[in-house]
Amino acid sequence: MDAGSMCSSLVVIFEEDGTAEQEEIVDELTVRYRRPLTLLRSRHGKIQAFDEITDQEVVCNNVAVLLQNLDEFSLIYEHIQQHYYLGEVILVTSSNSSKIGDKLLQDARNERLHLLIERGQRLVEIHKWMVSDRLQIDYVLKNNNVSWGTLTGQRKMLMGRYLTIATLDFPPIVFAKKNESGKVIASGIEPSLVAILADKLDFKVNYILPVNDEMWGTLVFNGPKNVTVTGLLGFLHRKEADVSYGDLHMQQRLLPYVDFTRAFRNNHECFLVPAPRPYAKWTALYHPFSSNIWTATGLVCIFAVATLRLLAKWSSWRSNEDGFFSDTMVCFLYILGNMLSAQQPQEIRMSANRLFLIWWLLAAATVIPTVYRSGLISYITFPYTPAPIDTIQQLVDSPLKKISWGDYFKTSLLNSNDPLHRKLGEQFAIATNLTQMFSLLETNSWAVMSNQGNLRYQAAALFPPSSDGPRVHLMTECVFPTRSALGLQKGSSLKPYFDKKIYRLAEAGIVEHISSQFAKKQKPWDPTKSRKLAAYSLDDLQGAFYLLALSIAFSFLIFLSEVIFGYRKRKFSTGK
Repeated sequence: MDAGSMCSSLVVIFEEDGTAEQEEIVDELTVRYRRPLTLLRSRHGKIQAFDEITDQEVVCNNVAVLLQNLDEFSLIYEHIQQHYYLGEVILVTSSNSSKIGDKLLQDARNERLHLLIERGQRLVEIHKWMVSDRLQIDYVLKNNNVSWGTLTGQRKMLMGRYLTIATLDFPPIVFAKKNESGKVIASGIEPSLVAILADKLDFKVNYILPVNDEMWGTLVFNGPKNVTVTGLLGFLHRKEADVSYGDLHMQQRLLPYVDFTRAFRNNHECFLVPAPRPYAKWTALYHPFSSNIWTATGLVCIFAVATLRLLAKWSSWRSNEDGFFSDTMVCFLYILGNMLSAQQPQEIRMSANRLFLIWWLLAAATVIPTVYRSGLISYITFPYTPAPIDTIQQLVDSPLKKISWGDYFKTSLLNSNDPLHRKLGEQFAIATNLTQMFSLLETNSWAVMSNQGNLRYQAAALFPPSSDGPRVHLMTECVFPTRSALGLQKGSSLKPYFDKKIYRLAEAGIVEHISSQFAKKQKPWDPTKSRKLAAYSLDDLQGAFYLLALSIAFSFLIFLSEVIFGYRKRKFSTGK
């Protein structure tokens, strides 16, 4: 064997009671091989040197196993996987039966495992498992110099192999449903990506869906070493599917059970919350000003009334008395009239009163009423809406109940170092059905967490804006960043092929382009389009009529009290 391998070292394992031919091969390698060489003896499938080695070497090693009894290879192969970072593995034998060797290749399903069978004095068969799930057999002359390139050959594509793909309906990532014949039809962002991979790698697909509401799946621990994996992940763990997709997140906790391709999309887990509703129409008289402005305006009016009354009292000592303001109620009505821009007859004699009222009319009685009228007209036309929930702090402080699918995110929040996240996790509920989860938004008392793209799609598809405004709101601050990838069986031989193509598609912008084609965003609400008439309705002016009705009722009560008081006063006077 000559150079050409990616690994720098070679490990040769030969039987302790091996044949003379095996000894000759070892002697020749010792003399001719110019790279680091490790020689190990095996006995009944056990390598004694491994008893003293506990750590796995991080250096890449090719391994050649010289073995007559192929039944011992499984144990040897398990040992070398534990102790070496493997490159190519070559099993050399002179056994007349190739069925056992072929079964070993089929069980291992590893393109880097090669079986060399000596046939007589001149011929060598090279058996290899291909990623298309077929065995390839090549023949070379025994005395030829076999290179690593000859063994590995050109890595072939999948040659039309059918891959079983597990997926679910999770728009716009995946739209999956069964047709009339029961066949699963899939479209969307990730099916389009897989279609490109299928064209480039030459494979075909059969789709399967998870049962019931298992969706992506969870890890159910029935004991220290007894774990049940459900959903899409379960298909991979049980080797019932070759690939799974549907916004699968790369998570450290899943790596002992499944593998992932290279990540091709970054996203976030966010919350969709009920959109704030406009204030009631009757509050139109209050909302043009904030509470601070109302308070400041009230204090200014009280100050103005007090000033007029005090100046009038002081003027009673002078010849030019301002008797008009000698009554506090008159002062109040005068200031109120100014605020309402009502003309009022009066005779103002004092220079101090005149100067004060000039500035009062310019500032308070002109600016404040003008701003108020503008705000009132604006509010009646387009009612004010409270600010939406946009931060995690606001969400935690709100009375909304929070929900997400599965327990992973709740557990992650509860284990967070951030007190705010832990508090959010304590408020979490766990959903087992996505349809029911999103229907909770109709009650206006739930906040739903999911993939940001999925939330945008659901908002546009299920909750279009009404005439009063948007029905749901996507929070600006998200909770979790996520990385999506295709799921593979643990140790899948498909991984290097998929990784290489996905990397190229992502770098070329193809993944982003596909995502933009299926993205669906809610159109911004335009309040001008919800009104077909320019005239105000009774509903728009309900605040004014409520105020008028209350004022009339209050005035009538005062009138009744005056009548009763006057009657009792006259009766008392007559009786006296």
